[in-house]
Formats: sequence, C-alpha cells, structure tokens
Amino acid sequence: MRFWTKTTATILASALTMSASAFAADPVRIGMVLPLTGPTAGYGKDGKMGAELAVEEINKAGGILGGRQIELVFDDEKGTPQEGVAAVQKLMTQGKVKAIVAGMNSSITLAQAAITKNKILHIVPGAQADAITEQGSQWLFQINNNSTTNSTIFHNYLVNSIKPKTIAYMGENTEFNKAVLQNLQKILEGSGTKLVEIANYDGTTTDFTSIITRLKAANPEMIYVVDAYPARTAQIWKQIRQQGGFPKEAHATGTVQTSAIIPAEGAMEGVITGDIFIAEGATGAMANFIKAFEAKHKVEPNKVSLVSYEAIKVVAAAMDKAKTDNNYDLLAKTIRGNAWPSPRGNLTFSEIGRSKSPYFYIHVVKGNNVALRETFEVK
Repeated sequence: MRFWTKTTATILASALTMSASAFAADPVRIGMVLPLTGPTAGYGKDGKMGAELAVEEINKAGGILGGRQIELVFDDEKGTPQEGVAAVQKLMTQGKVKAIVAGMNSSITLAQAAITKNKILHIVPGAQADAITEQGSQWLFQINNNSTTNSTIFHNYLVNSIKPKTIAYMGENTEFNKAVLQNLQKILEGSGTKLVEIANYDGTTTDFTSIITRLKAANPEMIYVVDAYPARTAQIWKQIRQQGGFPKEAHATGTVQTSAIIPAEGAMEGVITGDIFIAEGATGAMANFIKAFEAKHKVEPNKVSLVSYEAIKVVAAAMDKAKTDNNYDLLAKTIRGNAWPSPRGNLTFSEIGRSKSPYFYIHVVKGNNVALRETFEVK
C-alpha cells in the first residue's frame, strides 16, 4: 500500500493551483472580420482602432472570467461576400475564437450570418439592413440601428424640414439600398414631395456620368445618393459636382465618414446625412470615449470606431456576467436580458437581437468632417 507524504500532497496542491492559474490566464479569443483591404478599407481601419481601445480598457481592468485577458484575432473580408465568408470560417475552425464580431456591409453580413447561425455568438457592429436580424439566428446581435430606424427619422426630416418638392434617387443594388428605398417610398406617400426618378447600379460601376445626366434631366430639387462604399461615394459626388450639382443634396444615413469626405476633395460640401454618432458637443461617457480614443490613436473617432468598440464591450461584459465564453444560449439570454453601458447610454436588445441608439443626429458635410444640424431622440 502506498501512502502520500505531506510533501507529496503539497506538490499535488501546488500543481493543481498552477493548473488553475494557467487556465485562468488563457486568453478569450474573439474573432473580428473587417474590410482591411478593398473598397471599404477605411471602415476596417476605423473599426480596428475602436476594437483595440475596448480590449485595452477591458484587459487593464483585469480582464473577464476571473482574470482572463481578451485577445482579438483579425481577418480581412476584402469587401466581398466570398472573402467575408472565408474569413469567418477560418476564424471559427483555425482561430479557435469564442465569438465573431463581423459585419460592416449588409450583403456581406447576410452571407456571414448563414455560416455563424447556430454555431457561435455573432455580433454585427456596423451593417444596417433589417434582414440581418430577420434570419432567425438567436445568437446574432446588431449593434448599429437597423436601416428602417435610421431611414425613418432621416426621411421624415427631409420631407418636413428640408421640404424638397421633387427627389431623384440613386443607389447600389444591395439589400441596404432596397430597404432605404422602400422606406423612402413609404414616407413620401401623402407628402408634398414626389420621387421623380430612381437609378440603381451594380457594384462594379465606376462611371456614373450617364446616370447623373438622366437624373438631372428629371430636374429634381434634391439628389439622394444611397451608397455605403467610401471610395465609390467620393467618386459619385465628384461626378455630381462636375455636372453642376443639384439645389439640395443628401446621402444615406450611417455611411458618410471622413474616409469618403476627404477623398471627395470638397465635392460633398453641404451634403445632408445622418448617423447615431457625432463628436461635436459630446458630454459624459461619450466625451470620455472620444478623449480615450484620441489619446490612443491621435485621431478623432467616428461611428465605425464607436460601434466596433461597443461590440467588443458587449461581448466581454456578457461573457463575464454569464460566467461562460461558450454557452451561447446563456450568453444570448444574458445579452437580451440586460442593459449594457456604452458611450451612447445603455444599449438594450430586442428579442430578434436589434439594438436601438438613444439618439440620432442630422449631419451636414462641412470641410473634412460633418457638423451637427439637429438631434432626435430615438423612440
């Protein structure tokens, strides 16, 4: 018969303690898919900076789940659904991530959501299409307002405050564009504003001269552009300006960042748009976020930086509160059942996973950024 000595017991206890410490020290890996190259690379750069600030703050505060640090694992969706799907699959199979944060473009996000459904927690930071949260995935959540929420406020503002008699509309043939157009048509019913021309184009289009010429022939009081790609947005507005512009000009909500304004080289000056974020006049938690972001990255944050920051914060806080990084039923229940502090105020999520921003801001392009025009409370 073998008897354990006091020394043996001490060694075993020490080994168990070391093993527990090693487990506690294992990082929680979160996969983040962004357009790091391609036509929307500006979004990728901004989103990466926001996510990195969130991780830095979480880890400095002691991490989650008893001291485990957050580790971000990035992959590039390159601005296409095929690459977006491949990036998600790679992170899930090779990256060994516990959650996926992915979705700046709605069409790409819909393709990615088909891969993550019933397999892993998926947080969508930026994409707006309503269809994203209508696919029945209980483990998917949308940080940004959906396009109907944003568009309803914006379109009512155009009709009731800007009051164009006629609008000509142009946009890329995407799920986002379809949702915005349907909402506009609904808002215009019974109003004093008429939609006189609609022009949709493929994502491969680079020359918009003929489209703009056709829209100008309709003699609208306002041109309304719906495009979420910064480089293409800049090109469209340059070509609009080359043809003399329109009396009143607007661009889709949630898509106008400095990554489009600066390359447009002044062509977007005076364009009306809107979003859930603006740095101008920020106070409280939002002011603190802006200050921390500027201290780390030496530039001002934008909406993409904000929603990426919030996405990481929600994932980490939910894991910590639920005391798990892989029980996705429990994590989803936890996310739906609580309010999550953010720079915008407390975020809550509907049964189908939609968040709602407390405020929406009407912007006007001024110089190399946007200026605040009006603030609306989201009801």
